[in-house]
Amino acid sequence: MANNAYTPKILLILIIFFLVSCEQQFSYLPSGDNKHIHYEITFIDKEKITKKYKQSYFLKESDKRKSVLVRSDGKVIEYEKEPQKLILKDVQYLFPGLVDRPKEKLEFERENIVYQMSLEKNKSWNTNDLTTLVVKLGYDRIYRTLLPINIENKLTSLNETVKIKDKILKNCLKIEGFGQTSFFPGAPLGKIDITIKKTEWYAPGLGLVRLIREEISDSETMGNVYYEKVMNFD
Repeated sequence: MANNAYTPKILLILIIFFLVSCEQQFSYLPSGDNKHIHYEITFIDKEKITKKYKQSYFLKESDKRKSVLVRSDGKVIEYEKEPQKLILKDVQYLFPGLVDRPKEKLEFERENIVYQMSLEKNKSWNTNDLTTLVVKLGYDRIYRTLLPINIENKLTSLNETVKIKDKILKNCLKIEGFGQTSFFPGAPLGKIDITIKKTEWYAPGLGLVRLIREEISDSETMGNVYYEKVMNFD
């Protein structure tokens, strides 16, 4: 009976040791000099119309503690490594006037925790996000939600294997996020509830390799949208 009392403590110590070892062995920051990173995007709108396009990043700076990426539309993202976590430290835009979003909505991701190395039960962290769903009433009443929403994230796996076409990526992190909010467009519609679900996979030395994000509403007028982002190795 005495030995059983120590079992949870021993398991916790082993988990912590495994997490620390995993973080020391792998870096989930994008790495390399003058490296270009490419993604394929799939977007399904409320009318279930599928659109596909490409997105590219230039790795401007990279070391063990920091990565700076410049996206093809001029968005500059700075990642910073801290013990047991990765933080999206800063977000800027080279051409903010060309971004179709209010100025106060451009930097909502700043200081977000990308991942936190913990598999403890109920251990989570929160990130800031924005809804993107649109309500259209007739020809002239268009409501872009752009609501701030809090996403609760959990690291659910440290050793996921991700297959992208012929590429096999091992020892990936898997992170799942969930958030809810409500929108009030006014008469004749009442309150519309919105749910965001997302799953992210990060590979050693590559960073984000796949993202699935869904926005789900309880209104046929607003509908749902689906967004998938997958690294392109071609």
